[in-house]
Amino acid sequence: MQTTEIVNQIVDTAQQAPEKAQELIADPKGAVAAICGTTDFDINAVVQGALARAAELGLDFSDVDISKLDLTQLDLTKLDLIALQDAASRLNIDIAKLDLSKLGLGGTLSGLLGGLGSFLGR
Repeated sequence: MQTTEIVNQIVDTAQQAPEKAQELIADPKGAVAAICGTTDFDINAVVQGALARAAELGLDFSDVDISKLDLTQLDLTKLDLIALQDAASRLNIDIAKLDLSKLGLGGTLSGLLGGLGSFLGR
């Protein structure tokens, strides 16, 4: 299964059943595997693609508790933080609620994201 197919399937699922969006936050790899039936995917590409696609569709994820995101499943060095901040803003997700202290990057990365949020009007 290609990344685009996975992204479309999980965004469709989250759109039809908003509670699935929270499951995707709490356990990104596990939720994608359960929804798509595959474990052969790049979770970073899927997360970025899914957020971008959901933002394109104008979905509202304001009820999603982003503080539950399991950041240990993602490789932050491979993520486009500006694109993620933009998508989060368009999805009404308050990215400032991320607990980055679990990664030992709390001060640095949360300061950067907070600054981006201010810059982008969030």
